[in-house]
Amino acid sequence: MKEMFETKKEKVEIDKVTLSYEYYKHPNPHVKTLVFIHGFLSSSYSFRKLFPLLHDQYSLLSYDLPGFGESEKNCDIHYSLHEYAALTNRLLEKMQIKKAVLIGHSMGGQIALRTCIQHPERIEKLILLCSSSYIKSSSLGLRVCSYLPLFPYCLNLSMSAINLRKNFEHLVYDQKLLTQQVIDGYTASFNEKGFFLALSRLIRDREEDLATKTLNKINFPILLIWGSNDRLVPLRVGERMKKDLPDADLLVFSHTGHLIPEERPIETSNAIRDFLHNK
Repeated sequence: MKEMFETKKEKVEIDKVTLSYEYYKHPNPHVKTLVFIHGFLSSSYSFRKLFPLLHDQYSLLSYDLPGFGESEKNCDIHYSLHEYAALTNRLLEKMQIKKAVLIGHSMGGQIALRTCIQHPERIEKLILLCSSSYIKSSSLGLRVCSYLPLFPYCLNLSMSAINLRKNFEHLVYDQKLLTQQVIDGYTASFNEKGFFLALSRLIRDREEDLATKTLNKINFPILLIWGSNDRLVPLRVGERMKKDLPDADLLVFSHTGHLIPEERPIETSNAIRDFLHNK
């Protein structure tokens, strides 16, 4: 039986940006370090089911991207995938992590890929969970609108009008998982000061996902894990990524949607262990 796992969140400042992070350092200095990068409109909360299943074998690091979770939200941060990746690398430096396995979910997959491009010497392997891919940047019109003073307020109004439960039902296969506590955990950022201002900047700054010719050059061992019923980033995206990445395997979970860490924590943790042990 696994020992009780106690969550602990801390703060660190990197390049004048305050990050909220969780770092569970294994007593054995020779074990691998897994670094988790969450997706759009999420936080490290999305990995909470995986940590108790993996902390006995690995060191674990997760952080809230600027603009999300409990990390800083202000208009001076450049909210691009490139800068998120650069911040991930600087966090590894700060934590004195020389080599890491990156695990990115959804938009976090694109950040993980860029992180290994920027500093390949620091990365061992990649595990991408329903990674966003082949998405273009925001339209010119939307980027122009993001400069308007009332744009964050309009975002707030539009998201307030959305039925959150209906949107989350689109993200999972088994809707019984969607308790109010789970929905509140994923959407806690929405109520924080500066969230919609940061979201406006992300809409403006987010560049398009990596092109096929760039993916062709990423020669790290990569495990792609997908849900067969993912309606946000469909399985065909994972199949295309498998073709575009030179050393990628694709594992598909049936009856599973986009929130793989939420829906299949045991299967995901087993797949992570198998990949790291055998690949």
